[in-house]
Amino acid sequence: MVKTFRSSNRAIVDDAGRRIARPGRWRRALLASTAALSLGAQNVAWASCSDGSKMPADGFVVGRDKVVQIAANWSPNVFTAAAGSIFIPDNSVHEHNDPAQPLTGGGHNWVFDQGSTLCKETDVGTNPNALAQGWQIPPNTSTDCVILPVIKNGTVVNLGDIPGQGEAITPTCDPSLLSTATTPNPKNSYFNQLGCSISHGKATTAHTATTWLFVPGIKGGLFSVQLDNAGSAVKGGNAGKTVGVENYYSAIPEGQKLTNAAISPDGRFAVATSNRRQTFIYGCLNPLGNPGDPSKPINPNFFVPSASSVPCMLIGSNALKQDSVTAFGPDSQPYFGGQRIVNTFDSQPGGTSNGAWPQCIWKNNGSLSMADAFAQKRVNGCGSAQPNSGFTAALITQPTALIRHTAANGDKYMYTGPVGGTIVQFKLAIDAVSHMTTYKFRTLLTGISLTTGLGVADDQKSLMVFTDPSAVGLAGQGVVTKLPLCEDMQ
Repeated sequence: MVKTFRSSNRAIVDDAGRRIARPGRWRRALLASTAALSLGAQNVAWASCSDGSKMPADGFVVGRDKVVQIAANWSPNVFTAAAGSIFIPDNSVHEHNDPAQPLTGGGHNWVFDQGSTLCKETDVGTNPNALAQGWQIPPNTSTDCVILPVIKNGTVVNLGDIPGQGEAITPTCDPSLLSTATTPNPKNSYFNQLGCSISHGKATTAHTATTWLFVPGIKGGLFSVQLDNAGSAVKGGNAGKTVGVENYYSAIPEGQKLTNAAISPDGRFAVATSNRRQTFIYGCLNPLGNPGDPSKPINPNFFVPSASSVPCMLIGSNALKQDSVTAFGPDSQPYFGGQRIVNTFDSQPGGTSNGAWPQCIWKNNGSLSMADAFAQKRVNGCGSAQPNSGFTAALITQPTALIRHTAANGDKYMYTGPVGGTIVQFKLAIDAVSHMTTYKFRTLLTGISLTTGLGVADDQKSLMVFTDPSAVGLAGQGVVTKLPLCEDMQ
């Protein structure tokens, strides 16, 4: 159920009032693009993948390579124009806690299906000692599926809104990293401070900690949905995490027709956008509460606040004709993809300038701090996003899907599905001196139809590519292509 609801502009405008980038920023974009091109496409022949296969220099090709003899090699004709999937770690072992059913791999994949709704998929297969061989959409219950409310004038007037593309976060706690009253620990992070604040210092892992899904509702707004493990493992009952409280971020004005949401990897920022040809970017500060300075002890009285008390405001423009997908990268930078390119705050995001994320929110509008900017609602501090140098170098146009993934060794990756029936993989790194993001890229897959979403199934160690051969979202016509993870770029 839903809890109770109780500028400056740094861009130049032309004669028609349209925003254009400052000339200096375009010069930086050109230089950054040239630098990105020097990194170039990194199609290394015969790269190794999670299933032991080798990736050809030109990537996998549907119908040519053994691992993708057909595009519909996973759960064919189950989904409808799915906007991707998210693997949520949980404490499950077997599906439905039944030893006769498949192993879950310590979690479940939640699919943003646009025909039914966002659900925890049921793992199916014939071998109880092996991982699933496919997914099925479960019965639409309040424990396994997310249905959002319709909001009018701050009140729930109905139920039935289907979540659009979103992201999840599971703040965990390692108490050994916490600072004390006398000794700051430089290894402590905002993420760990948040996880330990939520657990009040109790050690947690991604399998035991609470997960929050950040999802948009076009008829409501931005929500976070709490997921916790079922109370007891009853054979035939719920396995893993189930749907809990849905919390509404009411500081974002109603009627914005939000369709995309993202949460930063550390949990400090949530952003929301719309694909209804609106360029606004709304941001929320500390959407799960402010855990305080990581160099200080945690607050013993911390609690996750009601979303209605979280400050949110307009922070900038995505500068796209249509924003099809919004995502935070593993570099903690927000990315906006659609017509026709991928944009970020500054063409090479990161760094220490006033125009870089996240300091652009407050350093350009007379604010004293980030908290001050949100408290005083000094909007549009980040101005207009710019064409991203790495994605421009890779010729990414009109992407409909964009996700992040961190490999087991800590390497940072992003995947996108541009027009043309391809999937492109990016490896991101943070330059030690400039603190800006650098990129390498390669073609991962060709020969598919219109991509609607992407996901990494950590249990399967696979990339899941959702496509729609009908191109119009016909019910149950979605195709899922399963690829091994090839996160070995040098």
